[in-house]
Formats: sequence, structure tokens, C-alpha cells
Amino acid sequence: MKSIRSELARRLGGVALVILLIGGGGLYFSLRSALERQFDEVLVAKAGALMMASEIDDGELEIDLDVQTFAGFGTGVRGDYFVVFEEDGAIAMSSPSLGTVELRPPLRFREAKEGFARVDLPENVSGRAFWTSYQPALDRNEVEEREPPSLKILVASSDATLRRTLRTTALFVSIFGVIGVLLTFAISKSGVRSGLKPLDSLSEEVEQIDVHHLARRVSLEGMPEELLGIGSKINELLARLEDSFGREKRFTSNAAHELRTPLAELRTMTELGTRWPEEFTEEHGNEMLEVISDLEALLGTLSLLAKTESKAVAHRKAINLEETVSELVERGRSRIKERELDIRCEIANEEFYSDPVLFRTILQNLLDNALDYCPEGSTIRVAADSEHLIVENPVHDLTEEDLPQLFARFWRKSRSRSEKEHSGLGLSVVRAAVEHLGGSCRAELQDEVLGVRIDWATRATREGLI
Repeated sequence: MKSIRSELARRLGGVALVILLIGGGGLYFSLRSALERQFDEVLVAKAGALMMASEIDDGELEIDLDVQTFAGFGTGVRGDYFVVFEEDGAIAMSSPSLGTVELRPPLRFREAKEGFARVDLPENVSGRAFWTSYQPALDRNEVEEREPPSLKILVASSDATLRRTLRTTALFVSIFGVIGVLLTFAISKSGVRSGLKPLDSLSEEVEQIDVHHLARRVSLEGMPEELLGIGSKINELLARLEDSFGREKRFTSNAAHELRTPLAELRTMTELGTRWPEEFTEEHGNEMLEVISDLEALLGTLSLLAKTESKAVAHRKAINLEETVSELVERGRSRIKERELDIRCEIANEEFYSDPVLFRTILQNLLDNALDYCPEGSTIRVAADSEHLIVENPVHDLTEEDLPQLFARFWRKSRSRSEKEHSGLGLSVVRAAVEHLGGSCRAELQDEVLGVRIDWATRATREGLI
């Protein structure tokens, strides 16, 4: 399993390794360049000293022996050599340190007037050489007789000490580099472990949360800024899960309670019909059909709730507001006459787009509630346009404290379950359907008049967008 801690430590160690390699390599090559430059400067200084001490006397080249010895070209000294060549390549003079051994000039010696190159010294020793052209001084007696000849001096020295110094430097740089990398890996791992402690704590807290402990919350105190958003979102999701689980638990319990009564009635009627079939009348059959009809209505409502809470896309079509409201009002005409109610409709003549089934369900439930719960002889107001739907009716038994419960499932002002007309799902279906269509609804109570107001998503309702 991939570990963030190991991955971070590996990457930090890798970065440190690259930095140490670059730093160590830079240090080594800088030091090598400085030592080689110093070595070359010494060669140039030796050549300069020899050229300053050169003189033509009686047609022969002479170099002061004291200068030769001082420059390191004595007979008993090994590793430092010089050779002076004439224009035709003949050797005019060589250092005592060469003895009878010949020093071969580099490949570019003849073409270039001056330069540096690696050379093979006597006894198979590697060295570095410098050469340059010059004209030696003439003896006083020969100044007026002829021009000084053009000579080329080759100075070479062993670079064994230089190479040994560079090898030692490379060794120390490598050793300290390896130690540095190991220390960096160890420190990185420790630092990462310490830095990821808040993440470990968050992981432990989340692991302790299960379906039986949804009330737990992640502690945000002292949490780093980078994890604060995650912790807040986890707490938000937990709150929603707790609310959802609680709501579903209550819904299941209430649904079971609602279904138990009609099923018990059906069972009783069926048993009576089975035991005393001769006493089973048409009235009993009608009662059973009524119970079955109530069951079908309840199951249809529950199915509609499940649909609105799913992610199914609403199918919007153009709806004639005036015709739809008039049709549903006419459907409840018998109750309107029976209770001597007056319905005042304020319907806008404009295009409205929505899901026809859900919209009719919303309006039907609002009208049913208003028709059943308003006092006899009162007035119900229905207002509808492309942006709003409002149903208002007088009530006598509601208070401001009841408003938050109006849209709860299976809630009724009277806790008695003997009412068969209403299951307590009407307004919860309204809210679920409205939210599924992208709108919002709220209830208001003023002067004993209950108003349920629905606000649609304006652009969607006018243009038919989903």
C-alpha cells in the first residue's frame, strides 16, 4: 500500500541527493579548476624566470644555473623539466633534470606559438606543459653584430601531486555526500512523520466513525490550515448523514405505523369474510376497496417522495397555469360547496415550464390541505405566475412554533392516527417536489392566515431549462 509518509520522505531525500550531487560536483570542479589554474601559473612563472635569465654569448644560449636551480630544474630534481628549441626544431638547451632523456613536445607545439597541453614525462610520469616563443638577450659584444634568434621554450612539470589532491578531494566530497544523503533521509522521515501527525489524527478520528456513531465530529481545534477544509467538509457530511439516517429511521417507523392500520383492517375484514361468507355484504366489499384505495394512495405518495429524492431529471413542458388551476379547483368543487368555501384565483396569463406531474401534485396537495383544514365559510386565495405559487387559507389551531414542522413527514397537528383523510405526507411531498424542480418553499402565519409560498427558478420556468 502506498504511503504518503514514505513517498514524501523519498522525494525529499531525492531532492537532497540532487542538491548534494550538484553542490559536491560544483565544489570539486571549482577546486580542480582553481588548482589547475594555479599549476599553470607556476609553469608560466618558471618559463618567465628562465626567459629572463637567457642570454646569447658567443653564439650559444646560456641560462644562469642559479635560476635553474631556484626554479626546480636542478640535476637531482625529478618532475620539473624544460627544453629550448631553435626555429628549425633543434634543441638549443635542456634542463639538467632531463639528463640523457628526451622530452617529446606536445602535438600542437610546432603550430601554436604559446599554449598548454598534457605530456608524457620521463619514467612514464604524466605531466602538464607550457610553451611560448621568445627572443633571448644578447651579450654586449654581440648586440651590434646580429639580431637575437627566435626560440621556443617548453616547460613541463609532473601533476602527480595535483591529481592526488583532486582524488583526495573527490573522496572526501563523496564520503560527506553519502553521509549527508543518509542524514537527510533520516531527518526528512522524522520531519514528515512529525508534519503528518495532524493527518494521522484526522485518519484515526474518521476510522472511529461508523453508522452507529454518526453523532461524532472531527475536532477542528489546532488543525492545520491545509486540513481545515477537509475536516469542515467531513463534519458537514456527517451532519447531513446523521440527519438523513434519522429522517429515514423516522420515516420507516412512521410508514410502518401508517401501513399497519389499513392492513389490520383488511386482515380483519378478510378473516370475517372467510369465517362467515354468508354475512359478507357489498358494503363490506366497498369498505375493503376503500382501504385498498387508501393504501394505493399512500404507496403512490411514498413512491413520489422516493422519485423526488433521487437524481432523476425532471421532464419540463409548457403548462397552462389557468387551465391547470381551474381543473384542480373544479375537482374539489363538492367539498367547496359542502363547506361553503370561496376560492379566489389570481393566475397570470404567461408561459410556465415545469414537470406536469410534479406541478399538479404540488398544487393538488396545497389545495387539499386548504380545503380540509380551513374553517367553514372562509376564503382560499390561489396566486400563480412563472415565478411564484401561493396558497393562503385561514387556520385556527396553528401557531408560529408549528411552522417548522409543517413540511415534516407524517406530522399532523393532532397526534391521533385515527384520521384517514390525511397521512401527514402532503406538505412533505410538496417541499420534496419543489426542491426537485429547483425551487424553494416556505410557510408563513399572519393574523391566523396560513400562506404557503413557492418560489420557482425564474429562468428555468420561463425557458424550460432542466
